[in-house]
Amino acid sequence: MEERSGIHPAVAGLIAVVLVIVIVGGYVWINTKPPVHSGALVSLTTYPIHRELSTGSALGGLAGQKEVYDEEIVLANVQIKSTADIPLFLHDMTGDVTLSDGTVDTSTGASPKDYHDVFIAYPALASKQTTPILRDITLHPGQEVDGQMIFHYPITSQQWDQRKAFKITVQFLHQKDLVVNASATTPVSVVH
Repeated sequence: MEERSGIHPAVAGLIAVVLVIVIVGGYVWINTKPPVHSGALVSLTTYPIHRELSTGSALGGLAGQKEVYDEEIVLANVQIKSTADIPLFLHDMTGDVTLSDGTVDTSTGASPKDYHDVFIAYPALASKQTTPILRDITLHPGQEVDGQMIFHYPITSQQWDQRKAFKITVQFLHQKDLVVNASATTPVSVVH
């Protein structure tokens, strides 16, 4: 009669499964890093532009037809905080508005020159001007930046009012993007 020694195959399989779970769990726990930044959309100010330009017969084309120009300028007051223990390098920012039909219109944040030019071209916005959040800045560990970004969209004020969503994506070098969404409680004001 043969003598059997060793572990039953079912027990060996159970031990193998437990070991795999422990190894995978340990790997995930060690390599999971907390977010390196946080942010909030503090408020939005919009400035609708609507112009109707008449073309005279001297300009060619269809005489007497009106050319309609609509644009929505959006000033977004944003807070960004570094929660990392290393410097963060802000690279760029974009704003996406999702219209009522589901299409998404993307705008890149205004450059420093364009930022200041907006307030010259549209003096009604001058009282809303704050400190801009600029590209290519470095956020040091624990640093918080409060400032403004400007976006523009070739849409009507009605399209803006009927939007489904608005979000800002802040891109960092070598880190995940920070996405801040407008919520139902985000204050929105309109300048006329």
